[in-house]
Amino acid sequence: MKDQWLDWLQERQRHFFYGITFVVAALFVAFQVFGKFHKPFTSQYLIANQAFEKWMLQGEAFEKLEHALKDNPELETKFGALIADKFIAQNEGEKAQNFADNVFKRVLKQTPEHTIFAQGSLLIANKDFRQALTSAVTLKGDLDKTSLLYGFNLIRIASLYRALDTPDQELAALEELETYMHNNEKASSVLIQCFHEGDLTLNDYISHRKTSAGKKS
Repeated sequence: MKDQWLDWLQERQRHFFYGITFVVAALFVAFQVFGKFHKPFTSQYLIANQAFEKWMLQGEAFEKLEHALKDNPELETKFGALIADKFIAQNEGEKAQNFADNVFKRVLKQTPEHTIFAQGSLLIANKDFRQALTSAVTLKGDLDKTSLLYGFNLIRIASLYRALDTPDQELAALEELETYMHNNEKASSVLIQCFHEGDLTLNDYISHRKTSAGKKS
């Protein structure tokens, strides 16, 4: 029964395992934008904000928001990353592409590692798992091994190995993730907080996947 719950948990939080998150790469942009965005609150501006909130929170058709963005293109700078992130979470990579590309252009020089990680999220949304894995493995070599992003990237690598049904590599990645968490207590705490459901934690997931991958290898 616990194995079934863990499988359900991974599927439910697949965006965590594969994606988390496009918005990470956009944080730098958000900091700049919200500090500099001083457009007067015109009626069209308020309409655009309302359309964004209704699409994000109430599931209204994207066409209304798209129309509002055409009338107020500067709002894409403010909301583009969040729009792309939602499409990625819904596995609608094609719809996310244009918004994502615009964000990448703004953040690449300031946060290259986070941008590459976010580009991997888009590859995953487009189901290009092999290219996403290649990108994640390459990125791993460029990251500080004590950084939080390194931990997120290890989770992504292990999950992509699972998606590609390569249990030996998945097992090795999970063991490396365990070592990372053991040696980086603060980062480990953040990862565990990001992934839990009731009494089930990231540690439970790792143990579950190690057992499953070990049986296949």
